[in-house]
Amino acid sequence: MKTYFSVNRLIIITLLIGVLFFLSHCSTKKNTPINRAYHTVTSHYNINFNGKEALKAGEKSLYENVKDNYTTILPIYPYPAKEELSSSLSSFNRAIEKASKSIYKHSIFIKGKEYVRTMDDAYLLMGKAYFHKQDYMQAQRVFSYIISTHKKGNCKEEAMIWLVRSYVRQSYFPRAEAMLNEAHAAIIPLKSKKYNRLFHAAAAEYYLTAPDGDKQMAIDHILDVLKNKPSKKFRNRLYFILGQLYESMELTHDAHQYFLKVIKGNPSYELEFNARMHLASNYDGTPASKAEILKVLNKMLKEEKNREFRDQIYYAISEIARIDEDQKEQIKNLRLSVSTSTSNDFQRSYSALKLADIYFNSEMYPEAQAYYDTATVSLPRNYPNYSNIIKKNKILTDLVTNLNVIYTQDSLQRIAALSPSARTVWVNNMVNNYIRKENEQKKAEADKELAIQRALGMANVNVTNPTSTTGKWYFYNPTLVTAGRTEFIKKWGTRKLEDNWRVSNKQQISFDDLTAINEPANAYDDDDDDSDSTRTKRENDPKKPAFYLQDLPLTAAAKDSSDGKIANAMYNAALIYLDLLGDKEKGNNMLEKLIQRYPKHQYTAPSLYLLYLNYSKDKNPKAEEYKNIILSQYPNSDFAKLIIDPKYNEKLLAEAEKLKKKYEETYIAYSNKQWTKTVALADEALPVCNDSLLKPKFLYLRAIAIGQTEGEKTLKEEMLRITSLYPKSEVAGLARLFLDQAPSSGTKSTSKLDEKNAKNDDSKELFVVSPQEQHFLIMLVNVHKIKSTIQDIKGDIAAFNREFYSLLNINISSIYINQNEQMLTLAKFKNKETALEYYHNIIESEKFYAYNKTKAIVTYVISASNYTSYYNHPDERHLYESFFKQHYLNDDK
Repeated sequence: MKTYFSVNRLIIITLLIGVLFFLSHCSTKKNTPINRAYHTVTSHYNINFNGKEALKAGEKSLYENVKDNYTTILPIYPYPAKEELSSSLSSFNRAIEKASKSIYKHSIFIKGKEYVRTMDDAYLLMGKAYFHKQDYMQAQRVFSYIISTHKKGNCKEEAMIWLVRSYVRQSYFPRAEAMLNEAHAAIIPLKSKKYNRLFHAAAAEYYLTAPDGDKQMAIDHILDVLKNKPSKKFRNRLYFILGQLYESMELTHDAHQYFLKVIKGNPSYELEFNARMHLASNYDGTPASKAEILKVLNKMLKEEKNREFRDQIYYAISEIARIDEDQKEQIKNLRLSVSTSTSNDFQRSYSALKLADIYFNSEMYPEAQAYYDTATVSLPRNYPNYSNIIKKNKILTDLVTNLNVIYTQDSLQRIAALSPSARTVWVNNMVNNYIRKENEQKKAEADKELAIQRALGMANVNVTNPTSTTGKWYFYNPTLVTAGRTEFIKKWGTRKLEDNWRVSNKQQISFDDLTAINEPANAYDDDDDDSDSTRTKRENDPKKPAFYLQDLPLTAAAKDSSDGKIANAMYNAALIYLDLLGDKEKGNNMLEKLIQRYPKHQYTAPSLYLLYLNYSKDKNPKAEEYKNIILSQYPNSDFAKLIIDPKYNEKLLAEAEKLKKKYEETYIAYSNKQWTKTVALADEALPVCNDSLLKPKFLYLRAIAIGQTEGEKTLKEEMLRITSLYPKSEVAGLARLFLDQAPSSGTKSTSKLDEKNAKNDDSKELFVVSPQEQHFLIMLVNVHKIKSTIQDIKGDIAAFNREFYSLLNINISSIYINQNEQMLTLAKFKNKETALEYYHNIIESEKFYAYNKTKAIVTYVISASNYTSYYNHPDERHLYESFFKQHYLNDDK
């Protein structure tokens, strides 16, 4: 027995020594046959295999989630928007991790040569993963490395193809073309179906993407791909693309054949549907063809399975009307295409843009604006002429805003002019109509919901009692949810889940707007110049007569204010017509209406001059008429001087430039604290300065300088003068800030120590703990301690928000709180917890860590109510630091 156990122990020890010996010799530093075999087999069947499985999973997820845009020629390969990659990223990251691990553990790279055959597979795996992540620069580097380093490997040719695609995605078309030629020379002699498929697909992608691409070359390469037996799914996609290409080249017969091949190829229903749509839309203008196509399309409209695709069907019908030059029918079906679109953002945007262009070219600007607005809600940034579309929508939005002001004020004036009894009748009719429509809407919604429930066998749900707990809950029923979503989209379109989602074209909300929202009592109307007017609470209930009466201009002052709004809107609309839309006729008509309606308004003289210029260019006799009016009624105006002396404008520009240089000289003296020189330069410039923007700035510099030489009393008087003469100027805000902080003359002084003790006693009452209240983040920026500008700081904050808080709508505003500090306010955060999380992340970020450490920027989190106290009590702001440490940072020091 002892001999038996001794033998077994000897065998085990020998095996262990052998294994240890083998493993110790499998170093990546030694190029031996055993080492190469070990690392090749281990990497291929272990790490590389797992990496390839991860890549497959990522590709599957990517292609399942991508949404094709059938309104344009499909790309050879689909590329989702970067924000839609989230479901695939983990798989691609895992593939990169496995490839890196394989290279690190198993690569035998000695003297510029790789001896493990599977390493180029690992690099190719890594490159593909980077490519699918749309990190094309990294992918390019990996593929270039394979080509230069693994020249005799089995992946060089495939890497060349992927490098071509990387160049194309980065729009490096000359490099892509050069690499395409190299790949052609390397791949074609191999006669590999796999490489030929990949090569010709990449070449077709190049010719479809390059600015000087050739459709016929793309077609030839797609046909070559089909010769090399691609997968069924890819084959059907290529058939569809061929149909689109032939259709765009007006080769209807060839297009017809390939769309038929798609249908016969058993594709996805979406691809089949779109192929049928293209077949149906191949209209040759004959009555027989039109009747046949409309018969097919109307049948498709009635089929329940095509409910999701009705927007595309209506668009196809609109195209028939376009070919027939029946614009009325085209508009009707385009409107139906937009209104029935539920989930296809591409089609809704495309139809809306077509409709908007028709209205725009017909000079129906309000209608055009409405459909441009609809289109831009979900318009992708890579859409052709995206920036021009956004710009046009902005112009039309401004125009429609002014036209609506005119219409609204005219309507209000018309109602105000009625007799009291007639006005009462009108108000009662408005209230009754609102109540009637509200009841009709409630009944229609209840009937609709009840019909849906009966159809689903859910009649046990009590629709008349929203608090009832019987029956199934709405959100547990997918059919009801889908119906609700469809109804929502019909009314609102596709809207992102965010604040102010009802507003389709949001502008950034300023901090003043937020203050007005949080403290309505402090909100004010910029259009109301009567600071002494009594402010009454607005009525928001349309069922009450006051709702309709509150805006009527029933007094002489209100009528004057309404007329001012109309004149201002008319002048703005005229400028938009003339300068931005190039519509002289509408612009001139608007100006003529303005001067006829308001012959003594501030905009009358400039309107007359614009009419004179416009009619002079067209050699219209009306030019002489408006010239005579200007010379007789406004003989001393700049407009009259411009008519008499054509070079008068040059003189004005020269004077303006001279004044600008004078201001620069004054500002330099001010910056150098040359107070006497600053006052002298300002006194020299002010008598000849008629520039409404520069004059208050001269006064402000003079006020600061004279305050330094003559004391605080004089400074206060000069600041009051600025706020009185130029209340809406840029520097008036700074002047008010100084006046708010300046101690009143009747205030009894106290010692600094007593004052500080008194403030500390009051600090608990001044600032309150409200963790669930809305919060802001404030940054006190010492402008003398930072090397960059405030705008740079704002830019850094915006970049930080885009990278880490893109889902939060954080607004940034700034204001000087004294001569040394600006306060940046970041609004808004839901509560203390979310604001503090943001606070810790931003002060520890790379950009702001140094600022906070040197106290160049001091950052606090503050509740909305405490913000008001902080701003309104400048002498007590220093108390907030200890409050913040105690209640936010738990620091009792």
